[in-house]
Amino acid sequence: MNPSSSLYYVETDAQRSRRLHYRPNSIAQFIRKTFWAYYIHLPFYGLTNGDALCLHTFCLTLMSLGLFGVVKYCLLV
Repeated sequence: MNPSSSLYYVETDAQRSRRLHYRPNSIAQFIRKTFWAYYIHLPFYGLTNGDALCLHTFCLTLMSLGLFGVVKYCLLV
C-alpha cells in the first residue's frame, strides 16, 4: 500500500466469490434482491400510498423482530 494513500481497497462479497470461484449463498441473494426490488424501488414507482405503508410496516416489523431475536439470543447465551 502506498504510504501517502489513506484509502485502501476492500473487495465485496460478490467479487470475493468470483475470485475464489465460490457459489454465493442463494438465500442471502434472494433476500437482498427482494429487499431492493420491493422495499427500495417499487414504492417509488408502482405502489399507492396505502400499499407502500403496508409494505414498509411489514418489512420494518420483520427487521425489528429479527433484531429482537438476535439481541435476545445474545443476552440468553
